[in-house]
Amino acid sequence: MATSLNAPAGSAIDIGVNDLGPLAWVLDELRKSLDSATKALRRYVRDAELAKGSDLNAADASQLRIARQQLHQSVGALEMVGFAAPASMLRGMEGAVQKFVAKPELCTDAATLKVERASFALLGYLESLLAGKSPSAVELFSQYSEVQELAGATRIHPADLWAVPWRWNEVQDTGAATMELDAAFRGRFDKTALMVVKTADLAACAELSNLSAGLANQTQIVVDQNFRSFWRLAAAMFEAVATGSLAPDLHIKRTVSRLLIQLATHVKGDMSVPDRLAQDLVFFCAQSVPVGNTPKLGEARLVYGLAKYVPVDYSKSFFGQFDPNILVQARKRISQLKESWSSFTAGELTKAKPVQDQMSLLIDSITKLLPTTGQALAGALNEVMDSTARIQRPPEPALGMEVATAILYLEASFEDFDPGDQQQSNRLGHLAQRVQMTRGGADSQPLESWMEELYR
Repeated sequence: MATSLNAPAGSAIDIGVNDLGPLAWVLDELRKSLDSATKALRRYVRDAELAKGSDLNAADASQLRIARQQLHQSVGALEMVGFAAPASMLRGMEGAVQKFVAKPELCTDAATLKVERASFALLGYLESLLAGKSPSAVELFSQYSEVQELAGATRIHPADLWAVPWRWNEVQDTGAATMELDAAFRGRFDKTALMVVKTADLAACAELSNLSAGLANQTQIVVDQNFRSFWRLAAAMFEAVATGSLAPDLHIKRTVSRLLIQLATHVKGDMSVPDRLAQDLVFFCAQSVPVGNTPKLGEARLVYGLAKYVPVDYSKSFFGQFDPNILVQARKRISQLKESWSSFTAGELTKAKPVQDQMSLLIDSITKLLPTTGQALAGALNEVMDSTARIQRPPEPALGMEVATAILYLEASFEDFDPGDQQQSNRLGHLAQRVQMTRGGADSQPLESWMEELYR
């Protein structure tokens, strides 16, 4: 059944389905496949490095084909459970590796790192979905663009990750003056568009908005409703840029160039309008935050139900800052330490050695996942581990409670991990301070409100 752009908000916008059960079912296998693909690429890079100076063909190119096959199967798995947008990321990774198969010399350490970073980002995005968040797949664009460049893709656009099924909706006239498609109009449009492409001139954008809206109302040529809606969507995008509702970036400038080409086809007598370019225009309208008087943009956003879409700064990297396997490992380590620490502080002395080993492993995870903000807490826990190893007996109740609170916070933090959490640095530092104070003999302090929330 066809779905309109008036689909429900949230992650369902990107994945097309509300049921995350199938994702949970395939995620572990997906993680293994991506890990296998990355390892195969690294093996090839290592073999190629050893073969340098002799025959590059001596490197085992079968590793590249193994990586491609693993990624191809992963694309199918995600598409099977209805996750079209993240599958586009995998398809880009597969395309990059296919390029490596054709030209093995392109498979360098730097290129492999980009593919690996893309896999980290994809897994981080899927984990975020399963954690109950509603990220947009557009947040994957930073890594997506890298692998698409490796693949030699002719089109690399953030709207490729905006998995909203397309349909034409009728965009109404907002009172624009009629303009006919003649030589004078084309000359004026071309000259103004060139100013936008070169300098992102806002006044030129305002004029293009009026020109586009006027073209939609032309009367001398027989056109259909899609033609009128198309140019009104273009007018809406130009109005968004002209009013500061949308920042003009490279992708918008390229869209202007494509609109110039579209206008040229109209001049030759072809009045058809492309779905893909129209959808890109709607995407930019969704990316806008209306400022001031924007009737054309307002009409487009209303007709396509765009108010529910949260704009994404796709110039930033939202995922992929760490290996998600390290996060999975950290959760397991916390689970084991939590149980052992509870038994040890209750007087079970046989847990002294497991506590030391598990504490050491947790400190390793903190160092990898929170290299800056977690440094103080890692140091405090390391001192607790050393003192436990020396005395081989349970700590004082106050220290036992503070360490348990720190473990509880880490458990909650790693369960819904957000490296960019602004509160995290202060809380980790505060927990480290409490642990250090009780190590020095101070009484355990009352739980603060955010700690009580963790316990609840």
